[in-house]
Order: sequence, then structure tokens, then C-alpha cells
Amino acid sequence: MAIKNQDDLVKVEQLYEKYKYLLYNVANDILHDKYLSEDAIHQTFIKVINNLHKIDKINCLRTRSFLVIICRNVAINIYNKRTYLNKQNDSIDGITEENEDYSNDLTEIIISEENVQRIVKAIKELKPIYQDVLLLNKIYGYSVDEIANMLEISREAVKKRITRAKSYLCNSLNKERIING
Repeated sequence: MAIKNQDDLVKVEQLYEKYKYLLYNVANDILHDKYLSEDAIHQTFIKVINNLHKIDKINCLRTRSFLVIICRNVAINIYNKRTYLNKQNDSIDGITEENEDYSNDLTEIIISEENVQRIVKAIKELKPIYQDVLLLNKIYGYSVDEIANMLEISREAVKKRITRAKSYLCNSLNKERIING
């Protein structure tokens, strides 16, 4: 972790100034503690500095979403460590791998504006743990290893979450197609 030049330093400062209150609110909603929320923001920016090369614009929805996802997951990790409740990771590690052969994979869906709206709606309905890894992997282009490192979970947990997210999306889209005919 290092800021390599003055431009990177300015970028980090601009990101911090622009998003510190938003990130504080995200962390505080989970932690309900001022000091732990501030710690979450600082840990978030450590992760941001390690991935600074992937942030193009300061003031855009993509950057905002990326920071919120990282902050939310950092706050959850702090909460779990503080309360010694790692049920989320234990339950994920203890479940056998699910079948990845889906007859209606998302790549087979013909993209139209209506389908895009359905996909966005289905993604929003996913639990945050599935939504986060799916967005980081498929939208932001992070590898499984990078996501595992950012979210402080195992590589296998990331792969399982991505698989489950795809499965939930396919099921949701198939149900909607059946209902809407």
C-alpha cells in the first residue's frame, strides 16, 4: 500500500472529502458506534488506496457504489469481529458447492430495455452479500482473488456467492417471465 505520486494523493483526498459523510452513515448504520464507524472509513480508504488505479472519476455513481460496497463490508467485518459472530462465513463455508449448470444463464437472455430493467430490479432484490460480489465481479471487473482480499473472506466464499447470485437472478428472472408470460 502506497500512494505513488502527488496525483494519487490528491485523488485520495478528493475521494475522502467527497464521500466521508456518506461512508460514515453507511458504517454507523451497521456499527452504531462513532469510533468504530471512523475506523471502518479508514480501513475502507486503505483498500481504496490499494485499488486506486481502478478509479477513474471521483464524482460518479460507479465510484460511489464501489466505496459504499467496500465500507459496508468493512463495517460488517468489524461488527462480526467485535461480537464474535461469524455466522455468515461459517454458513457459507459449510454448504456444499451448488450446481453451476443453469439452462437459462444470464448471458443467454436477449438484452432489451425491458430486460435490463428486470435485471436491475432482480439485482436490487438480492441480499447485500450476493449483490456486492456480483457487482464487484461483473460490473467493476474485479477478480475473485481481489474481491476476497477486499471483503476479507475466502476465495471459495466469493465463488459461492457469485454462483448463488447468478442462481437467484436466473430464478427471479424465470419466475417473472412465467408470470408476465
